[in-house]
Amino acid sequence: MTEVLIREAVDADGPELIRLAEATLAEHAENDGVESFGPAFAAPASGFAGRGGRLWVMADASGALVGALGVAAHVRPQEFEIEALFLAPSVRGQGFALALLAGADAFAAASSAVRLTAWIDTRFTGAIRFLLRHGFVRLPGTRARHDGSNALTRHYARDVAAAA
Repeated sequence: MTEVLIREAVDADGPELIRLAEATLAEHAENDGVESFGPAFAAPASGFAGRGGRLWVMADASGALVGALGVAAHVRPQEFEIEALFLAPSVRGQGFALALLAGADAFAAASSAVRLTAWIDTRFTGAIRFLLRHGFVRLPGTRARHDGSNALTRHYARDVAAAA
């Protein structure tokens, strides 16, 4: 098992987080290269905190970021949305995404939330399988990203109290 450190993100993580996010997106052959994570992750900790949320990152022994999960408060009361979920191939299948999700659950519960949601790009089949394995259900609807890409996203949700 890979040794990692999970910690709350800081704004200085921005460039490394952008690298991780872009590498994750690049894994998909149909990626059209339109999406840019620069604006969203320029100051990631402040950005998520400013939306009532948190961002956690995973660093390997060398300090490189190999994972991240971020949640932000939704406009619906008592709901948080997963807005970032990235894992490098080297750490997948080892339970780290579940550890990140457990942290998001604890934060959401401490914030009096009752529901976690996510709009997941249909190309991220691994992330979709992960969410489904951990109690998320697909909700009606599919939406286009409207960012110049051909990406479609689907909506998933589960109660915070559900076992992660």
